[in-house]
This record gives sequence, structure tokens and C-alpha cells, in this order.
Amino acid sequence: MSLPTLFCFPFAGGSSWNFRQLAGQLRGRMDVVPIDLPGRGRRRAEPCIDTWPELEAALTAELRPQLREPCAFLGYSFGALVALNVMHRLAADDTPSASLPNALVVCALRGPSAIAHPQLLHRMDDRAMFEALRDLGGIPDELLASPELVTLSAPSMRADLRLFETHERARVPLRVPIYAYYGNQDASVGEAFAAWRKETSASFQAREFDGGHMFVHQHVTALADALVADLAGSGERRHIV
Repeated sequence: MSLPTLFCFPFAGGSSWNFRQLAGQLRGRMDVVPIDLPGRGRRRAEPCIDTWPELEAALTAELRPQLREPCAFLGYSFGALVALNVMHRLAADDTPSASLPNALVVCALRGPSAIAHPQLLHRMDDRAMFEALRDLGGIPDELLASPELVTLSAPSMRADLRLFETHERARVPLRVPIYAYYGNQDASVGEAFAAWRKETSASFQAREFDGGHMFVHQHVTALADALVADLAGSGERRHIV
């Protein structure tokens, strides 16, 4: 039997590189396929996409030929919304049910119904945008200390933030299990991880990890073990509607 495949969508400003440690921990247990959005990571030379219809169309066309049973999606922070929307788009495009992901793992993000945007970061100038992200614990001080890094990182970060801040919640829930993983010191999520329950008509489970927003790096072994426990042999296939 083939290993389960886990497609991983990164946080805002992130890339496939951010899942290298997780892939190492899962070697021999799951095949990890880290995703780079257009204009990010290995695809930096491509134009950034900052609207949901265009991004969904691009990613579903790219991923559909790669989908094989068994597989699941994992989205980290902003990437959880990307994974969610791509799953909905795959179903809307009549992807064969045998190829659809059979679970969604969402990490370090409030459920969509609990997300609010008191200020729109994507409309700020580069420096102010990154300073606001630093205050939220999203980027290290080292990046702000380098004007070159700020300039280099701004286009992809702005595109990700525009997507995040213009996201609209789906009207119809998924019919696949959702697993919500959160850090017990992540003030950006708090108890709002539970709002992900509204996004599925199938089962919902939550897991707490020690640490803050970036437990993917802080506790990668525990994260890998949790994924194997939750996703290996995930039971009967559930369809997305």
C-alpha cells in the first residue's frame, strides 16, 4: 500500500522551505508535498496572485493530476484558508471523488467565522506592514533590520495578506474530517480554533501543542507524530460538496 500523501500550504510570506523539517520527520511514514504559491519560494520569478478565484484556479489545475488516494491537505495559518478554498474548488470542478483529499488539517489559525480584520495590513506601506506583523509575532526583528529583505519580501507578503484579508467564508461546509492544531501560547488563535467545527459536516478534532504560533518549528516531532496518528488509515472516504 502506498504511503499517504500530505500536501502542505505555507503561512503568509512562507514557502515550501518551511516544511523541510516536517518532511524529514515524516519520511517513511508520509509523503510530504510542500506547495509554493505563484510568486513565492521556488516560484518567485512568477507574478504573485492576490485574488481568490485566480489562485484557486491555478492551484487546482496544478494539484489535480497529483491527487492520489490516500491524501490529505495541511494548511498553516493563512495556508489553512488556501487549503480550505482549494478543497472546495476541487469539488466544484467535479474532481473524481476517489482523488479528493480525505482530510483537512488546519494549524495556527482561528476558524474562518472567528476571523476579523481591525486593520488592513495589505494597504499599508512596506515598513508599516512588516512592523504590524512583527507586533503580532509573525516575523522576526532581523527582517525589519534589513531594508533589502523588506523590499524583497514585500510583494509576496502583501499578496498573501490581501488574500487573507479579503477571504469570504464558504456557505457550504466540507464533508471531510477537519483536524485543528493550535499552540497553547498562541494569542492570535486562543479558543477560536474551535470555530473550525463549523466548516465541516463530518468529524472535528482539535490538538493542543506546547508553544506559540510557530509550533511547526518548535515542536516538529510532536506535530509529525500527531499527523500520523490522525491521518494514517483515516477510514472511509468522505466526499466534499
